[in-house]
Amino acid sequence: MIVRLAFSAIAVGLFLLAPHALRDYQLFQLCLIAATAVIVLGLVVVTGMAGQISLAQSAFVALGSYSSAILADKCHIPLWAGIPVSAVVAAFVGFALGQATLRVAGHYLALATLAFTAIVQLILIHADHLTGGAAGMPVPGFAIGSLVLSKAGQLYYVVVPAVAAVFVMVANLLRSRFGRMLAAIRQSETAAASVGIDVLRCKAMAFAASAFLGALGGGLLAPLTSYLDPAQFGIIQAISLLAMAVIGGLRSPVGAVLGSAIFILLPDVLQHFQTYLGLVFALLLCVSIIVRPDGLASLRVNPGRSR
Repeated sequence: MIVRLAFSAIAVGLFLLAPHALRDYQLFQLCLIAATAVIVLGLVVVTGMAGQISLAQSAFVALGSYSSAILADKCHIPLWAGIPVSAVVAAFVGFALGQATLRVAGHYLALATLAFTAIVQLILIHADHLTGGAAGMPVPGFAIGSLVLSKAGQLYYVVVPAVAAVFVMVANLLRSRFGRMLAAIRQSETAAASVGIDVLRCKAMAFAASAFLGALGGGLLAPLTSYLDPAQFGIIQAISLLAMAVIGGLRSPVGAVLGSAIFILLPDVLQHFQTYLGLVFALLLCVSIIVRPDGLASLRVNPGRSR
């Protein structure tokens, strides 16, 4: 208990200190990592815990981003209200997708979710009157009353606490009875069914949770990027999100943060080698799978081995 309180106090102190110690661009990157980590967290739930390969996460991100922006632009619903509404709607879509596709498994499931991503992207491109079509659409400012938060230093106070609260809730969820049922399904669906677990419903609920987190992260990303382009939400993005989860650690919420941080910060570190950035990420993924299949989150510091 004392350790948890001390850790919480340190986390709050760092949160309050960061705006004074970091530049605006660094705060922007921190917000990007936080929002992306929520999206990847959805894959931790559905793929890492439930064992279902999903390539639909970028589609749910698109639903969250575009829905919240459209609600703000067309219906004058502020982003702070539109984002959770969009996330709940995406959860229902994810549950329906789960019910429709989870009777198949393995690469068939991956192909089905990949097709869903392609369909959503095509809808975004052709629904010109709502989404702006292939040209995309601007995102209205994040307004709280008369205050419009447009700078990264301002959005930081919204995005980071929201993400922290989501991570606490998901960590508790994974330790709950539902999380244990997902772990049982991942290990053996037959054994899980034999002890009374409704396997199909649990997998569909895992998809719903993944969709909710993906849309929530997408809604938080929207005011940060300030402009939405349907090209951002395609198959390549879906694969990139899965790669983040694998490199960070598919079965750990911490892995979602680590994987997101690597994919967002590495391009700045390798800014003189942008041509080879895709190759670097591919090699990093291969090395991670071979050397550290449980991701960076599985690394443990063992003082006893220092000698």
